[in-house]
Amino acid sequence: MNNIEIERKYKITKEIYEEIITTLNQEHLSSKKESQNDIYFSPINFPFLGGEIDNECLRLRILKDKNILSYKKFIYATKEEPAHCIEHEIEILEPEKIKLILEDLRIKEEFTLKKERLSYIYKDKVEISLDQVDNLGYFIELEIINQSDLNSTLKELDEFISKFKITEEMRNYEGYSYMLYSQKVS
Repeated sequence: MNNIEIERKYKITKEIYEEIITTLNQEHLSSKKESQNDIYFSPINFPFLGGEIDNECLRLRILKDKNILSYKKFIYATKEEPAHCIEHEIEILEPEKIKLILEDLRIKEEFTLKKERLSYIYKDKVEISLDQVDNLGYFIELEIINQSDLNSTLKELDEFISKFKITEEMRNYEGYSYMLYSQKVS
């Protein structure tokens, strides 16, 4: 499943956010904290945002030590496979130049999303990311990194989130870019 990203994202409270951090730290899992500035882009003639179906995004992620250009396309669940994203990424050495190239291609900058992310690797199967997103709140993102036994891993995800009273109603299918774009246009 090359370039396939299977993840679940949930909007959570600050209390749940802190409870998860405490629990994961008690399990002595190593963590990585980083600030992420995500700049979202959209083609002028075929916008990724604001249409009937917002299932694509183009993002330039600015990190302390590197910059990554990503294209993602959301694929809805079928009987054969779970919902997932097709994802392509490349490291960018000169972000200002890539912004100029995109502008010349009539791909405009829409907005910047800022977040603090705390990530853990759980059971060598799942990356757990706890996000504080400016203007949006607290989230947990669970990304499957070892897809060899997908059904078993999905079951473990369900067990993990149920410990913290995270429900299906809290699941976020929209993504940060859609949520922030909705705030921008309202």
